[in-house]
Amino acid sequence: MVVLFLDANVLVSAIMERDRRAVNLVFSEGHSLITNEYAIKETRRALLHAFGLSQEEAGNAIDRIRSRCIVLPSPSAESCRKIIIDDHSDRPIVAGAIAARAALLTYDHKLRVQARKYVETKMP
Repeated sequence: MVVLFLDANVLVSAIMERDRRAVNLVFSEGHSLITNEYAIKETRRALLHAFGLSQEEAGNAIDRIRSRCIVLPSPSAESCRKIIIDDHSDRPIVAGAIAARAALLTYDHKLRVQARKYVETKMP
């Protein structure tokens, strides 16, 4: 079974049904899906502010994600400091994938390229 760590952009795409590949991946069986509290927080923020969902709608969407994914705690600041990438806000995502021993799944091309020195990366 493939173990995948999902970035917030994949979670948002699945919830908002922006990409059928993300929807199928997140809401069907066959993969071991992992994310962390940091990605959940980013996802909630995007749903509320970028997509205008209500608190209740965003909460229901997050509950769906939690029902399909193993949600790890956010990584420590110390583990994040060890990750050298341009966008410091992506450090907890890469650290999460490392901790989960999973391939990082993200739409962010720059993150995929920079994270390859730490983990396997994939696009949905």
